[in-house]
Amino acid sequence: MRKQFLMITLAGCAVISSCEKRDTADHPAGPAATPATRFEFTVTDGITGFAVPGATITVTSPDGKESRLTAGKNGVASFPAANGKFSFVINGEGYRPLETYFSGGEDSLVRAEVHLDPQVNPAVAVAGKKGDASAVTISGYISDADEHTPLAGVEVQLGAYTARTDSRGYFTASFPVGQLPADPLAKPAQMDISAVKPGYITHVLKNFYLLPDAYTFKIALRTTASPSAQQNGRTGTEEVEYLRQGLLDRTADEMQQREAAAVAAENNTAAYGKATALALPSSIRVGRNCSCLTCSTVQVMSLESYTASGLDNEWISSWRAASLQAGAVAYRSYGAWHVLHPIRSNYDISSTPCSQAWGSETASSTINAANATAGIYLSQNGAVFRSEYSAENNNAGCGNGYSGTGSSWPCISDARCAGRATNGHGRGMCQWGSSFWASDKDYRWILNHYYNPGGVVIQ
Repeated sequence: MRKQFLMITLAGCAVISSCEKRDTADHPAGPAATPATRFEFTVTDGITGFAVPGATITVTSPDGKESRLTAGKNGVASFPAANGKFSFVINGEGYRPLETYFSGGEDSLVRAEVHLDPQVNPAVAVAGKKGDASAVTISGYISDADEHTPLAGVEVQLGAYTARTDSRGYFTASFPVGQLPADPLAKPAQMDISAVKPGYITHVLKNFYLLPDAYTFKIALRTTASPSAQQNGRTGTEEVEYLRQGLLDRTADEMQQREAAAVAAENNTAAYGKATALALPSSIRVGRNCSCLTCSTVQVMSLESYTASGLDNEWISSWRAASLQAGAVAYRSYGAWHVLHPIRSNYDISSTPCSQAWGSETASSTINAANATAGIYLSQNGAVFRSEYSAENNNAGCGNGYSGTGSSWPCISDARCAGRATNGHGRGMCQWGSSFWASDKDYRWILNHYYNPGGVVIQ
């Protein structure tokens, strides 16, 4: 990817314009060229998580010079960079190009997994039989965490059910599941998902909510001797990942952190952000492995893929289509605002409920909702709006039967939420309200109902 004073080290081969090989250990840069940050990229398929071998990364350095890097067979490329902002265009055969940027100087190491969207989208799986609202289908792709290649023969434990990956690293299982409780304070049943293979650290996904839908997971397993496991301080026989759902799991403290993140991002705009845009950004950098808002790795993807894969982490995937479509527009807008107002120089938004919850798993219903609203966002005064929403906005300052606060957000007649306990800040869209209105209203009506009183329009 780099050129000139940048030495570019690939997984196996360094490519510096003319493709001459160099060993940075044998030929260290001089004092004036001492790198401030080392970038480590892994380019993967956005659906499977498998490597995109030979992906090219075109880099524009702060001084405007261009160079190109070619990823190895495991999709990995790394290089040391000087201070300043570097722009990247990532391409893979059969994939849509993705543009992003990172800054050298603030972090000594940036690990970034880049997810490319296939040019032809695969069909979306549907849970059970058509019209069956009592079944869940859990599918996925399991890979080696260092080689980023499919792993066959992995046993996937799904509560009382099991599945096994085939030669493509793919597994699938369907089984009955209960409906979401009518009481919003009663959470759905949960299940742990474990991926087990001899010679590998077992990966456990904890607290997956059992809702009727079709879900697809991407799981990477590390060998017991994996360098990546040791780099991240992961030892023992299990690697545990806790799944958090914003609507159901966000705590009061995380809600406060969410507000603090927005204030900090607003203040960071001069240093990190882009100029106010009248159109949606094309990609987003999502902080991962986070403690609230502090993240150690980043995943880069298109804004549309972020919306499709993350909506089920904030909305209930079994809700009606109009609610999910309204949620997709709000989710997309919130993410886009953070691209323009990043939390840190090298990631825009956290994947935790302290920001906007996101997970790599996808649900068929939320993919459909994102596709149905692609490119649509919320705008205020010509700029992308930070589309606030919370679980239940009834009686948050305007009285029973009203959404809004009366101060930071207008009072909105919201009779279908009357009698319900406040759960959230009261501003913007009421998530539970969106589910009630979806019985006979479309997503545009729902968005205008909750946002238009605040001077926000659908763009």
